[in-house]
Amino acid sequence: MYCPTCESEYREGFLRCNQCEADLVERLPEQQQGEPDVALVKVYECGNAALIPLLESVLDNAGIEYMTKGQPIQNLFGWGSFGSNQNFAIGPVEFYVREEFAEEARAVLETFATPDADSQAPVTGDQ
Repeated sequence: MYCPTCESEYREGFLRCNQCEADLVERLPEQQQGEPDVALVKVYECGNAALIPLLESVLDNAGIEYMTKGQPIQNLFGWGSFGSNQNFAIGPVEFYVREEFAEEARAVLETFATPDADSQAPVTGDQ
């Protein structure tokens, strides 16, 4: 038995969720399979490994959901980012947000823009 609201599982014999007070069901509805229908926009790229957790924290604090591309594999191959802040074979870590939050994310992250555009840079809507 499952709660359709909080998805808690109960033993046979229970009829209501003790947290949500919702009537239990025998099965939860099937989860939607496949890719979600969400448009993602690249808002920032950064090659500075020390700055990446800070950028993630700023987006988290602003309540903006994001995903990164290239972060887990920065140091996977050979020398990784030895001697620099970025793996030149992989490129910088890219930050993506939902299209409707792109301008807000760029505004929050623009304080991290530096003159060294090769190591980190906000990405404008033109790119």
